[in-house]
Amino acid sequence: MQRRNVAATEPPASSAAAVVDDRARLQGMFDAHHNLVWRTLRRFGLDAQAAADVGQQAYLVAIERIADIWPGSERAFLVGTALRLARSQRRSSARVQLEAHLDELVSRQSLAESRALTLELLDRILSQLDSNLVEVFVLFDVEGFSAPEISRALGIPTGTVASRVRRAREEFRAIARRFEHMFAREEGGR
Repeated sequence: MQRRNVAATEPPASSAAAVVDDRARLQGMFDAHHNLVWRTLRRFGLDAQAAADVGQQAYLVAIERIADIWPGSERAFLVGTALRLARSQRRSSARVQLEAHLDELVSRQSLAESRALTLELLDRILSQLDSNLVEVFVLFDVEGFSAPEISRALGIPTGTVASRVRRAREEFRAIARRFEHMFAREEGGR
């Protein structure tokens, strides 16, 4: 009986099945978390194109490290990876500057445009927070991650997550009050 050397010509059936499973898993990760990754990066201060680029880089890392991603922790892995990539992106780009007459623009815009300007104002407030605080604030208060999920995604203790959320909320309120006072002064000066 002559034996055929299957291993030399075809991948073993188990590795072919693993490739199919990995592809399906990656597709599921993309379908489930793509919008979340992009929104998180936008709230982190990246413009729309940079958020798309960094999000794509996060998925490229996921492709390379799919075997290292524990089932059930895909969301934390993607967001954590995207935020680490965004940190280096952020270091190389300038912070957003507040437009001088934002309140005038808001009063002239339609509802859709007003919503866009509200998001822009949110982005500008967040851009003034420390980046470590922005990460936990956005993940916890905007995206609804739990403290343990944030802890895993960012590689920090759960207690640190809680203290950063508290500090981020305090700083967010203080910055928002400064904007409010600035707008009130401009209104009074007209």
